Amino acid sequence: MLFNSYEFLFLFFPLVLVGTYICRKAGAVYRNIFWLIASLVFYAWLSPVYLPVLIGSMAVNYGLSWQMERTARKKSVLLIGLLIHLGALACFKYVGDGSFVPLGISFFTFTQIAFLMECYRGNIKGVSALNYGLYVSFFPKMMQGPIALPGDFLPQLERVGQKLDWERIYRNLYLFVLGLFKKVLIADTFGKAVDFGYGNLAALNSGDALIVMLSYTLQLYFDFSGYCDMAMGVAGMLGIELPLNFDSPYKASNIVDFWKRWHRTLTGFFTRYLYIPLGGNRKGKARTYLNCLVVFFLSGIWHGAGWQFIVWGMMHGVLYVLTKAFLDNKGVGKRSVIGVCLTFLYVNVAWIFFRAPSVREALNLLKTIVSASFGRINWELAGCFNLDEFWYVIKVLHLDRWQYAYYILMVIILIAVLLLVFFGKNAVEFTKTVKPGVVHTVIMAVLFLWSVISFSGVSSFLYVNF
Repeated sequence: MLFNSYEFLFLFFPLVLVGTYICRKAGAVYRNIFWLIASLVFYAWLSPVYLPVLIGSMAVNYGLSWQMERTARKKSVLLIGLLIHLGALACFKYVGDGSFVPLGISFFTFTQIAFLMECYRGNIKGVSALNYGLYVSFFPKMMQGPIALPGDFLPQLERVGQKLDWERIYRNLYLFVLGLFKKVLIADTFGKAVDFGYGNLAALNSGDALIVMLSYTLQLYFDFSGYCDMAMGVAGMLGIELPLNFDSPYKASNIVDFWKRWHRTLTGFFTRYLYIPLGGNRKGKARTYLNCLVVFFLSGIWHGAGWQFIVWGMMHGVLYVLTKAFLDNKGVGKRSVIGVCLTFLYVNVAWIFFRAPSVREALNLLKTIVSASFGRINWELAGCFNLDEFWYVIKVLHLDRWQYAYYILMVIILIAVLLLVFFGKNAVEFTKTVKPGVVHTVIMAVLFLWSVISFSGVSSFLYVNF
């Protein structure tokens, strides 16, 4: 089931809210049982065949954690668990034709590895099978994150709210609607341009290629951050707080700053369970920089099977190390417009390898960009931005008679979204300051209805396959 679907909005989640309200006075155990059942239904909705993989994975991991608490050979149990999880992840994602990859396998695998690691370190003990199952499968975060650490998530399952906080519900509903809008109206609009561009690389001129590159940069951000906003909003309405995953990453002034803002929970996971165990920054600068490169190399492999993902990972890793070395010697510099622009440009170029089917096609797009073969923007590419509701306004104003009318919405949407990215607050920051009122309620209602009406053109979330 997807957040951006009629069955979630008008059937599943209303039932979950009602069920949560009914169970809240019965106690945390009954509420958690209800949430666990709802989460398994949510996961199985799209493809029930994946459910046994999830349940089997959870059963094996919980058994390993149980054994770890009762043996002195904790490291052996940990190594067995890591081999099982990473081996299963590698088999599903990289062996065969990739036709059977359980939804969200990377995210629920990382969640279980985090649980095992914290058990090994002695930070969590005596977790019930119910709470463990809910920690892994909690439906708002299971398929795309954010990756919640057990020490942050599990204590919240013991809380039983006796009084509804209507202002909190209002703010989280607003956050959900903003995330839905970001996905359905912004990300999917740019997604049409991206799909057209990568499907017609040979027909693009330099201007077309630049728009395709920029469109994917914006699509990926609004798609993934939109999902995380919805996940935080849904969880927040249920009384669970999930960690912030995106902190306006395209405002970053260098690549180190970017990775403090982009997919923060994945960065935190790799830092806590890979970078620090490798030695972190405790064994000299050379080892520190090597550890950083290892993290980015493995991050590239995790994102996909293909040299283009390794190139993407190493592009970030090499610049990260060079930037870190500079900052280590010079100290943290002031934030600058030039730094933000150069970082944004570099991230754009790296995303080409992330999106392209192969390194060759990524290089072909880059060659098109640098060839300076500018001309009129492809008519079909521009048409990807011509949303019916806006195009109707253009026709009413008789602007469609102008020879460049077909490009008006493309320019307006690109400028508006870039202004939002560089100068606007992110959705979480914005909703923290919102007070229930007529104006915000009307805005929320309009965005919600607009998004729902546009469901006919929705796509799956990009990160659901990672």
